[in-house]
Amino acid sequence: MIGAQAIVKMLEKYHVDYIFGVPGDTSIKLYEALYDNQSCIRHIMARDERSASFMADAYARLSHKPGICECPSGAGSLYTVPGVAEANASSIPLIVITSDIPLSGEGKQTITELDTQKLYESITKWASVVKSVHKIPEVMRRAFRIATTGRPGAIHLAFPKETLYDEFSKETTELYADENCCTYPAFRTRGARVELEAMVELMAGAKKLVIIVGGGANHSQAGESIRSMAEWMAAPVVSTISGQGIMPDDHPMALGVIGDNGFHPHAHRAMEEADVLLYIGCKMGSVSTINWSMPSEKPGRKILQIDLNPEMLGNNFQNTLSVAGDAKLVVEDLVTLLKGKTTQKETSEWTNKLNSQRQTFWKEAEQAFQVDSTPLKPQRIIAELNRHLNESTIVISDAGTPTPYITRYLKLAAKDSRFIIPRAYGGLGYAIPAVVGAHFARPDAKLVGLFGDGSLGMSAGELETISRLNIPAVLIHFNNSSFGWIKALQKLHCNEKYFSVDFNANDPAKVAQGFGLKALSIETAEELVQGLDIAFKSKDPIFLDVKSEPESDEIPPVYSWMQRQKKHDNK
Repeated sequence: MIGAQAIVKMLEKYHVDYIFGVPGDTSIKLYEALYDNQSCIRHIMARDERSASFMADAYARLSHKPGICECPSGAGSLYTVPGVAEANASSIPLIVITSDIPLSGEGKQTITELDTQKLYESITKWASVVKSVHKIPEVMRRAFRIATTGRPGAIHLAFPKETLYDEFSKETTELYADENCCTYPAFRTRGARVELEAMVELMAGAKKLVIIVGGGANHSQAGESIRSMAEWMAAPVVSTISGQGIMPDDHPMALGVIGDNGFHPHAHRAMEEADVLLYIGCKMGSVSTINWSMPSEKPGRKILQIDLNPEMLGNNFQNTLSVAGDAKLVVEDLVTLLKGKTTQKETSEWTNKLNSQRQTFWKEAEQAFQVDSTPLKPQRIIAELNRHLNESTIVISDAGTPTPYITRYLKLAAKDSRFIIPRAYGGLGYAIPAVVGAHFARPDAKLVGLFGDGSLGMSAGELETISRLNIPAVLIHFNNSSFGWIKALQKLHCNEKYFSVDFNANDPAKVAQGFGLKALSIETAEELVQGLDIAFKSKDPIFLDVKSEPESDEIPPVYSWMQRQKKHDNK
């Protein structure tokens, strides 16, 4: 057995089903090992290393197993960086394997020579160069353990040529895995009993309790526990973008999204009027707090926070009480204590008023949902999409054009449905490859990918991957012939001095067809309705090129943008 075969055996021990990657000259022995092994591990070939890392990221989010991606040395390592950084900052366990030049070639200007450890150290939990074939089992166990425990994150392992080619002796080094680290979060932690009891007292004494959920609640799979808590305490639940979908959007306690991007005004009102705020798995970053202006300072308001990472506790606000622990376990314990010390609360008049405002909001939104103007308004596109969503639909979006409209108007049914979007760095080109990773995590789900022109330009090659693998996804392209988000910013902040943001619409449907996909060009509301009906009935992938209104024509629902526009209009 050589080192490359030992790597494959270790991946088998950790029940790895899929590896997402791109072949290269330094990785041929790893590929040979995968070929010869005839194991259950399937290699999913991407067309770009960045795409491979995005695939692994989406797979990990939905499977709750570490995502595995691999790439060759040099440029391959460089191209993988965006996806690895996004996963790590989003607390997603990703293990990226890069093959490398021979150790004997270090410092000799060997082609593709790169200090990958230094490259990856700032964007991973741990980065290492495995310089001995007999270190493979030990290092891989450490990689899975670090990736899945504490705050999950990304790991990078570089394997020089000698490590891949040298003989590995099973007699001197045992191949085994830690079964605890095959899924995440591994080794979940509970909160201290004294802190939980103190939190229960503060929650029980609240007149207007609001629960705020972030991405950590979704990663922990804490949805049912949070719903139980909300119903027992009759407490409204609001979410960050990453926490969206933790409860069914039609639940009377689920008030919607807070923050700058795609906010719900009734959710903002709930936060501002609350006397106790309970944050669960939320970093309280710049977007969800509108640059830390929400919640505003209010005498007597108490802020409670639950987070797996103690470094995040009280990081941005002065907390009344903090509890370090896994969101699911801590909330389960709180529910048990609450039910033992309190009676179930009735829905308050305050909550009824918030729901009344929510009903008014959606009634007014219906007017925009019915507009037939062309180019089509993004909110009309989302409204028509909502008609097709069910409890097993997974919606994946890029961070650009669709974001504020999805977070504001998308209606998830909870249960097995999910909404995924890269929120750490907001890189474009995520949605199309993420659809591939999502499919292998949830082959039963209907997948929807949403992206704009900029994103399509960065990941169009993966349309071939979707076609080759025949992944039954609905791909919706918001075609507004621009970098729409930047163009809107130039309108707001640069007096409409549009510069280097516009390009030709061309015919993306023909591009998709060229990659082997069925594609429809859509310009009218009638064509949109028909196109979505066809797409959701299809068992094959389908690409919808939808001519949509750019953000610069009508300011999207971004709180800070709308406030700036309001000031401008009042001058």
